[in-house]
Amino acid sequence: MKRKIIAIDREKCNGCGLCLPECPEGALQIIDGKAVLVSDLFCDGLGACLGECPQGALFVEEREAELYNEKKVLEEKIIPKGENVIKAHLKHLKDHEQEEYYKEAVALLREKGLDMTGEKSEKTPSFVCPGVQSRSFQADGGGNESTQRSCSSQLTQWPVQMKLINPDNSDFDGAHLLISADCVPYAYGDFHNRFLKGRKVITFCPKLDEEL
Repeated sequence: MKRKIIAIDREKCNGCGLCLPECPEGALQIIDGKAVLVSDLFCDGLGACLGECPQGALFVEEREAELYNEKKVLEEKIIPKGENVIKAHLKHLKDHEQEEYYKEAVALLREKGLDMTGEKSEKTPSFVCPGVQSRSFQADGGGNESTQRSCSSQLTQWPVQMKLINPDNSDFDGAHLLISADCVPYAYGDFHNRFLKGRKVITFCPKLDEEL
């Protein structure tokens, strides 16, 4: 098919090799003192190498060429060179907004147990942190109110932090809702009896949780 691909002016090229580090895909090599495009298959045509040539010998042309193959590039050229080259390749795809190639690369790397992105996998984790697991329980209403009101918990659900709460939790069906800054329970001594009793609570920090 006809597509954009790197070309080299052999008259201008002096074989300095400065273009090679900018092509982690391995499409360029120095052969007989000149840069050579060794495989159409390995060239994505994005031109990351162009600015590194002091002679201006590299340029992008449009011609009949084999389709770029991300899987083949990763397996044969990128992964064998190690972590730094993998990261450079992923950054290269990101910088040039090549989302399809990027997703293909990430998926293949994860299949091989190599995740260099720092991104969370879309797979559901097989464990649940006890601190964020939803639970229901009865409020502690025992004892004389005059002696117990400052220490009897009226909390009937968990978690309470806005970022951790599951909005589909049945605990909130038809419930009276209390939305509170997370510092209020510490600042207001009778928070449980005065505000929380008979309600479900959501807490957050108006100052620190600015994106909410």
